[in-house]
Amino acid sequence: MYIYDMSFRNFALNRIISVSLVMLLLFSVASFAAFGNYRDRDSQRFVQKTPKPFHADQDVLVIIMREGIPRGGGYTYQYPRENPEPRMTDRYAMEGDLSMEIELIASDFSGVAICIAGSADVTPYLETGVLEFWIKGNKGGEVAQYVLVDDGVRSNGESLQVKIGSKSFGEITTEWQRISIPLKLFGDMGVYWDAKNQREVFMPFSWSNLKGFRIEVRKDDNKEFKVWLDDIVIKKVGEEYKGPAGYPFRNVL
Repeated sequence: MYIYDMSFRNFALNRIISVSLVMLLLFSVASFAAFGNYRDRDSQRFVQKTPKPFHADQDVLVIIMREGIPRGGGYTYQYPRENPEPRMTDRYAMEGDLSMEIELIASDFSGVAICIAGSADVTPYLETGVLEFWIKGNKGGEVAQYVLVDDGVRSNGESLQVKIGSKSFGEITTEWQRISIPLKLFGDMGVYWDAKNQREVFMPFSWSNLKGFRIEVRKDDNKEFKVWLDDIVIKKVGEEYKGPAGYPFRNVL
């Protein structure tokens, strides 16, 4: 009798467990279906927005020139003094509404510099960073030097310069072209003109005290020289160099 009772109880218990599992499964299916209904309903009520593309400015370390001369203490200068001053114009623009018109004296060594307020430390990005800008020539075929300058902290106030020839990055044409120059191609050695002793002086360029950008021409490299520049920036990461082999030339320690 005791054995029969135990068997019956086990049978009853198994039946209860089986029925409970079936009910739980049915409840789960019903719940999932109900959730699916809410999900389907909400997907019709709300439009899924496309994620915004990566904002290029997140890569910009230094803005040298965009819609005007740098504010808060930024400035431009030209040499020799007889050279026309650079000016902002809406005649042409690649980015925004304005570009900078630069005219240089082709029969002399001349240039225009655009300097930021204070200085910028770009040393963390020497391996990956680039100088980037847009340029458009008046007649095409203009030849120039693309130059970065420091604040003269190592040379008694005389800004050191690192330079690369424009032809290494293609011809300047009458159409807008984006120029991207890896910082590491400029090298480590800067140069300045010692007016007192009438000679060039070479010293290590201060990448921790970058002051600005300069475009210059050598005497008689051009019959005339006028270009427009736009959106001059230093980026943390840029394209690899695709020009002629052999750079940097002499700018090594």
